[in-house]
Amino acid sequence: MELGYQIPVTALLLIGCMLAFTVVTTFMFRSQKTSADYYLAGRKVNSFINASAISSDYLSAASFLGVAGVAFLFGFDGIIYALGFFVGYIALLLFLASPLRKFGRYTVPDFVSERFHSKPARVLGVIGVLFISLFYMAPQMLGAGKVMGLLLNLDYSTSIVIIACIITFYVTVGGMKATTVNQLVQFWILFGAMFLLAFIPFMIKGYTYTDVVKFLHDFKGAAPISGKEFDGAAYTSPAYWLTSLKDTLSLLLALMFGTAGLPHILVRFYTAPDGKAARRTVIYVLFLIGMFYIMSPYVGHVIRYVFLKGEAMGVSPHLMQWLADNGKNLAVPVAGSYFGGQILLGIVVAGAFAAILSTVAGLIIACAGAIGHDLVVNVFNPDMPERSRVKVARIASVCVGLLGIPLGFWAESMQIAILVGLAFAIAASTFFPVLVMGVWWPKMTKGGACAGLVTGIIGSFAMILGKSMLPHFLQYNNPGGFVMILTFIAIYAVSKMEYAAKGEAALPPDTMEVMTLLHGPERA
Repeated sequence: MELGYQIPVTALLLIGCMLAFTVVTTFMFRSQKTSADYYLAGRKVNSFINASAISSDYLSAASFLGVAGVAFLFGFDGIIYALGFFVGYIALLLFLASPLRKFGRYTVPDFVSERFHSKPARVLGVIGVLFISLFYMAPQMLGAGKVMGLLLNLDYSTSIVIIACIITFYVTVGGMKATTVNQLVQFWILFGAMFLLAFIPFMIKGYTYTDVVKFLHDFKGAAPISGKEFDGAAYTSPAYWLTSLKDTLSLLLALMFGTAGLPHILVRFYTAPDGKAARRTVIYVLFLIGMFYIMSPYVGHVIRYVFLKGEAMGVSPHLMQWLADNGKNLAVPVAGSYFGGQILLGIVVAGAFAAILSTVAGLIIACAGAIGHDLVVNVFNPDMPERSRVKVARIASVCVGLLGIPLGFWAESMQIAILVGLAFAIAASTFFPVLVMGVWWPKMTKGGACAGLVTGIIGSFAMILGKSMLPHFLQYNNPGGFVMILTFIAIYAVSKMEYAAKGEAALPPDTMEVMTLLHGPERA
């Protein structure tokens, strides 16, 4: 895609400063003596810093580019992504944040394995982490390729390789400590960019949400450039895109409860000093991302308004062409260029770059923990010395980081938020039911945990990849909510059968001690 005007110098300067800060921070924290230092920053991250880092981890390309893009494409129905992404943290606060931190391990498979004393459960947990994280990484790399192409007029493939190498470097060398500090800075860059995108049209240009929605509702006819028919009344009403109730409910459940099953988010609660700090962190996160998700759909609808009125044509015909060709992923950068020229475009591109860097870094840490800590150490070599464990963690980080290259190539033609929604489907189908039942139901058995993980992994993949081969009533655009219910049923049914056959012997021998630890007062 040709830029049609000069390289955005502001964006280059901001990204250059951000990368310089990243390199300095990485080398400052390059020394990790233990695996707890590498994976969890020594469990000493305070609540506000952790909340900023979690928000940065979570506000990925799907949130920064994708939510506004889906609102631009699908109007009212696109808002469901902002709603689902936000509400997920309420579930996390109510059900999981504090108990997981009190349990005090390293990773999600750690909890599953040690709660039920089962190596097969750990291996299944590792498979779940890898599937979710790699599915989630693909759209981040897609966003990276689009943003770098917009910034430097690089071709998509070159952009993917550059981004993958940058992120792999700073995660591998700096571990969780450097990643946390970098994510703190990256969050405030991306939040500031979205704030300006909402503030300028609303407060300076006077584009009130009421006026924008009224114009969109009344518009009926051919859209500029593309010539496609646009029905504004349908666009501003439910069922413009989500035409099926079962699809809508399944998608909403996947987005809500998938949040509480994302490995790279859950692992950050282990970095908190204690359970109380973990709960406080989630409250801060709700405040920060809540403000972000109020602004994102507004920006998407405003840029649709600008597009339909043809106002961008007078500023640059290229902006109109970008929206016509790829508005689903480029609505936010176009809004930056239209409302603030090179300066705001630079800030927005830097924000998108920050969102991608922070999220992929979190995913690499989560995958490295699953491979290095859960698989290599706990399954194959429990007696490995700490120094060797850190080396394994770094090797795993390199391998996972470079996997981002083929994943980015695969995702090139997809929509960012929709692709992320499928990662949420797997998370909602696997870890959320297993963690919630494992934390809150004392009579859950090892067989129930394994059955839940198998049902979630196989069920979600079968319904995503084999959708066309299923009967119509089982075809979901996002099967997360449906499979999640099946997983809960599988956990309950298998646990009940095991308990009926073996009695108390079916339960882990330390069940009551674990329940006391998870729900009792904080230990000194």
